[in-house]
Amino acid sequence: MIMLIVPNAEFLQSYREAFDEYEKNNVSTYSFTDASSCDIFAKFDRYRNERDLPPNQVGEDKYWLVDDEKKAFIGEIAIRHRLNEALSQRGGHIGYGVRYSEWNRGYGTKMLALALEKAKEMGISPVLITCDDDNPASARVMEKNGFVLGDIIMASGDGEKRLTRRYWKTIL
Repeated sequence: MIMLIVPNAEFLQSYREAFDEYEKNNVSTYSFTDASSCDIFAKFDRYRNERDLPPNQVGEDKYWLVDDEKKAFIGEIAIRHRLNEALSQRGGHIGYGVRYSEWNRGYGTKMLALALEKAKEMGISPVLITCDDDNPASARVMEKNGFVLGDIIMASGDGEKRLTRRYWKTIL
């Protein structure tokens, strides 16, 4: 069964493999955490509980989309508790990545739909989500989930400026 879960050790090896797939294929649209460089569960807990965060960072809840029958990690989605100035330009309330070997199978759309239920429980509405202007696959995922394009802006992030599509959805 495909489901959204709180990250746990049962799927850690599969998560590491997904990280390696991103590295091998030079994927830069979303970054999985390098589980060999830190205790990712402690890091995720710090962000979830907003403890000892780096400057200009906000709390977030991470979830993993998994296939529990295959014990396989499929994707990760982060729901940020609030926006700061940088996230209001690029990043938004939700960021996600699907394992490279699982692209183009509808998992991004499913994962975002499930995450919107979590965002609603957290009281986040309206929800802002962004993608680079040259990422039509991500834009389709957002649009399939009822997000509406608000604008396209030149936004800074990661030391560079990019045309960024900003999508909004009010959750009722």
